Amino acid sequence: MVMIARALLFLQIVVISAAVGAAVTFFGLIIISTAMGVSSREGALAMGAAGIAPVGGVAGAAFGAWFAWRLIKSLEAKAVMAAGFGLVALVALAVGGWFLYEDLTDGDPYEPYQEPEVLIEWRLPETVPHEWVDRIYRYTMRSSYMNWTLGTGWDDPRARDEGGHTILRIEGRIRWRVTGRIFQLWRAPNHDDRITVDLGLPRDPPATAEYGPWREVEGAPGHAFRVRVERN
Repeated sequence: MVMIARALLFLQIVVISAAVGAAVTFFGLIIISTAMGVSSREGALAMGAAGIAPVGGVAGAAFGAWFAWRLIKSLEAKAVMAAGFGLVALVALAVGGWFLYEDLTDGDPYEPYQEPEVLIEWRLPETVPHEWVDRIYRYTMRSSYMNWTLGTGWDDPRARDEGGHTILRIEGRIRWRVTGRIFQLWRAPNHDDRITVDLGLPRDPPATAEYGPWREVEGAPGHAFRVRVERN
């Protein structure tokens, strides 16, 4: 057991030293080069530093091997056991904690091809020629999870008329089981002048047989929308 602990301690010190050496080389070169006024056009500085970082890693590993050898020779068996297996436990705890954090914060994504499909009908205050709608209007659906833009596209047909209004028809796919999904519509090229609505969908929306009721858009007179959800 003592020999195993010594081997583990030696290996861990070498790996940690190599990682530190590579990181110090990478960031050190960037800091020094930036201070000297070297251009970083198109990421050239970072790519150059990344190419030299392995040299720092090798140097760090060599230093770590020398340091680990001297350290292990000077430690008693109990200290070697505690350090060797203690570092393993610490690394295992850190890795396990990282995976747990990722699992708890990944937005609980749907399996591929199992994402609910959201069908949106948006009623305009006027009529618009159907062949113009994709030239005039832009849209996006977003999720509160990491502010991700979700996949959207025009439904088929992309527009229809009803009661003197043109109704835009859009579809999108939900990627995560979270609340806070919004939809935005704007007229090109006014990218910063968007109409934003909360779709009001639950965390894991069930399928709906029909579209819901029309909801008037606050702050955008004449605009209204309704939503339908389809599940595979």
